[in-house]
Amino acid sequence: MNIKFSFIIIDDSELDRYITQKFLELADKRLDIKTFQSAEVALEMIREEYLEKRELPTIIFLDLLMPMMTGHKFVEEFEKLPVEIKGNFMIVILTLLSVDSHPDSIYGIPANAAINSIIEKPLTREKLTALLERIRSANA
Repeated sequence: MNIKFSFIIIDDSELDRYITQKFLELADKRLDIKTFQSAEVALEMIREEYLEKRELPTIIFLDLLMPMMTGHKFVEEFEKLPVEIKGNFMIVILTLLSVDSHPDSIYGIPANAAINSIIEKPLTREKLTALLERIRSANA
C-alpha cells in the first residue's frame, strides 16, 4: 500500500492508540505517526509545529469521547486555526459510537468542520484501505 500522508492519533485510550498505530505501521513502517493521549496537547503541537506547510498532508484520527477536551471541542478549536494550517489536515473521527445508536453525539460536529470521515473502532486494514482510496480519489 503506497501511503503519502502523515498521521496524528488523538485518543485517551492507550489500547486504541496502539491498535491504530499498529495498523498504520503494518501498512508502511516508514510512516510519520504522532500519538497523543490529550486533544489539548495535540492542538497545541499543531499550532506550534505546523505553521509551515508540510510536505505530506496529515490525517488526524480523532476520538470523540475523551476527558477534558472532547473530540467535538477539538474540532471546534481546530476550525479557529488559520487556513494555511487547517488546509494540510483531514480529520477522521475514530469512535466507538455508531451513527445508529448515537446520532446526536456524532452529528454534533459543526457542518463546516474539516471532517473527512467517521469510522467505527477498531480501525482495520480494510477500513484504512477504503479510507485512503476514498481520500486519494477525492483529491485526484
